[in-house]
Amino acid sequence: MMIKLYDFKSSPNCQRVKVVLAEKNLAYDTVPIDLRKQEQKTPEYLKLNPYGKVPVLIDDSTVLYESLIINEYLNEKYPDPPLMPKDPAGKAKARILIDYGMAHFDSAYQKLRMELMKDLKEQSQPVIDGAKSDLKKLLQRFEDEIGERPYLMGDFSLVDADLIPRFTRLEGFGVLPDPSLPRLGKYMERMKARPSVKAIL
Repeated sequence: MMIKLYDFKSSPNCQRVKVVLAEKNLAYDTVPIDLRKQEQKTPEYLKLNPYGKVPVLIDDSTVLYESLIINEYLNEKYPDPPLMPKDPAGKAKARILIDYGMAHFDSAYQKLRMELMKDLKEQSQPVIDGAKSDLKKLLQRFEDEIGERPYLMGDFSLVDADLIPRFTRLEGFGVLPDPSLPRLGKYMERMKARPSVKAIL
């Protein structure tokens, strides 16, 4: 039985799952869901994911949604290569970093995203500058965390896979690279050289 991924190509939530599928070398079929046509809100799709969002992953009879949960599942079901530390403390730390990069970042990230989506003449430069400044402060934690290591937990892990779509968007928003975050700048180059990440860029 093939893994099936209900996917919208530019969705960061779909992209983080595709990074893990690629890192695990898992074959899968893609079912395109066009968010612009509201295909994620059809009754058939809502049976798979009552939240009406992408992605949905089907593996045999298992139907999953929420990208971070899908990635945990893929890592447990297909343990090779492992993308989480073995010890409970290491796992907990990885989950804290994921939560920090997703939940804790969200307010400044969404504020900047919404502002940049407006017409140029309607954008507020103070709002943009404020959100960028907040995001750079938040990114300092990752700058410190990575130290001299190649990835956020040392080895490539779910932390990197889960957060890379957000980091590449922060590049698009002009937040990264930044002279105050030199290690993250190098980290981004390393990440973008990985085949699994190249495939989503």
